[in-house]
Amino acid sequence: MKFDGKHSFEDNILPVEEGYRKYADKIAILGGIDLDFIARESVENIRARCAALIQLTGYKGYALGTGNSIPDYIPFKNFAAMIGCVYPEFEEHFSHLL
Repeated sequence: MKFDGKHSFEDNILPVEEGYRKYADKIAILGGIDLDFIARESVENIRARCAALIQLTGYKGYALGTGNSIPDYIPFKNFAAMIGCVYPEFEEHFSHLL
């Protein structure tokens, strides 16, 4: 399998939504949920942004995620909210940790 893609977007440089609009016709867009956003925002805002990204991309040329590995300081409920947008059973399975 061969594909070209870009990851590691940051909201204060090039938000992933803008990157998708600019480059999606040429390359795959990977991740892009800024770690600062996932660390500080509410679960509701994380779900809303992820849902908006999925709606924008239509699951074409985009893989939902962050631009980096998930550090220990990220609240698990925030990480679960992001993953739960694509795999709702993830939040259900780990609900005892939320």
